[in-house]
Amino acid sequence: MDLDIIPNGLAAGSLYALIAVGFNILYRPTNVFNFAQGDLVMLGAMIGASAMAAGAPWVIALAAAAVFVGLIALLENAVAVAPVVRRSSVSHAWIISTLAYSLIIDNLVGHAWGPDPIRVDPPAPLSTTTFTVAGMRTSSYQIALIVGTALMILLIERFYRTRSGKAVMAVAEDRDAALLRGIDPGRLSRWSFFLGGGFAAVAGLLASPVLYASTQLGPALLIKGFEAAAIGGVGNNRGALVAGWILGLAEALGGSLLSPGYQQASTFVLLLVILLIQPRGLFGQPEARNV
Repeated sequence: MDLDIIPNGLAAGSLYALIAVGFNILYRPTNVFNFAQGDLVMLGAMIGASAMAAGAPWVIALAAAAVFVGLIALLENAVAVAPVVRRSSVSHAWIISTLAYSLIIDNLVGHAWGPDPIRVDPPAPLSTTTFTVAGMRTSSYQIALIVGTALMILLIERFYRTRSGKAVMAVAEDRDAALLRGIDPGRLSRWSFFLGGGFAAVAGLLASPVLYASTQLGPALLIKGFEAAAIGGVGNNRGALVAGWILGLAEALGGSLLSPGYQQASTFVLLLVILLIQPRGLFGQPEARNV
C-alpha cells in the first residue's frame, strides 16, 4: 500500500472537518443546516485569494475574508433563516431559503470572478513542496493543516465550556426554556452566523493552496463537510474531526486501491454503512443533555 495516502488523506480530511465544524457552529443555537455553507467557503477563498493577488499579506487577507463572509452570513440569517424560524420553530422551510441564498451567492460570485481558478501560495515559511518522512511523501503545509485543524477544534470546544458557550448549548437543548432563563436566542443565533461565516471563510482560504480558489470549490466541500458532520454526529466538533479524517483516508484509499473514479463512491459507501449501524453518527448522543 502506498503510504502517501496517509498524509494526503489526513490533510483532505482536515478540510472536511473544518466544513463540518462550520455546520455545527450554526446548527447548535438554531437547529438549522445552512445549505449555503459551501458557497460561504468558496466566497472566503475567492476574497482571500484576490486580496493576496493585490499584495495583501496572508494574515490580512484571512482576516478580511473572515469579516466579510461573516457579514454575508449575518445577512443570510436576517433574510433567509430568522424570519422562517420565527414563524415556526418546527418548519423546515429554511432548507429552501438557505439553498436559495446559496444560489444567489454562486451566481454573483460567478459573475464577479469568472470560472478561472486562482492559485494561492501557502503562508511563509510553509510550502506545498513535498519531502519524504517515514516513507511518506508530505509537505510542511499538509502537516500544518492537520495540526492546525486539530488545535482550532480544541479551542472551539473550550469555548463551549465558557458561560457564553453554555448559553449556546442551552439554546440548542431547549430554545424556549433558555429564553425563560434570560438567554436571548436571537442574539446568539446572529453571533453564531457571523462566526460560522467567518469560520467558513478561513476553511476556504486554507483549502486554496491545495485545491485552488475557484467558484467550483463550494459544492464539493459542502458535500464532504455534510458527510463528516453526519458521520461524526451532528453538533459534535470532535466527532467531526475524527469523521473528517476517516473520510479523507477512505477517499485516498479508494483512489489508490481502485481508481480515482471510485473516490466519491468509497466515501458514500462508508457514510451509508456507518449511518445504517449508528444512525446518529459515531459520536451522536440522542439522550444526553449538554446543559
